[in-house]
Amino acid sequence: MSQTVEVIKPLWEDAKEFETSNDFIKFYELNKTELDKQSTCALNKRYKIKGYHIGRKKGELKLIPLNLYRQSEYEIRQQDTTINDKIDILNKKIDMLINILTSYSQ
Repeated sequence: MSQTVEVIKPLWEDAKEFETSNDFIKFYELNKTELDKQSTCALNKRYKIKGYHIGRKKGELKLIPLNLYRQSEYEIRQQDTTINDKIDILNKKIDMLINILTSYSQ
């Protein structure tokens, strides 16, 4: 039994990546009418701007910094540490409770 692997083409052949927000803004100014007709979901799939996400506010296109949506690795590590500390404290309290209950049952 042989299996074939199909190569899937991108949704848009003319997908673009921009290194800076200024590059995208220049592109937007040239293609404003066409881009304003598209949903932000379609725009985000079609255009990638390094460090930004395309959104709309009051009907106007906006570039939103990605760090507003995503936590930094430091923040995630700090959260993990806090969660692990809380788990350790809970485990110690459970162990103490088990020891107390065990001592009463004897």
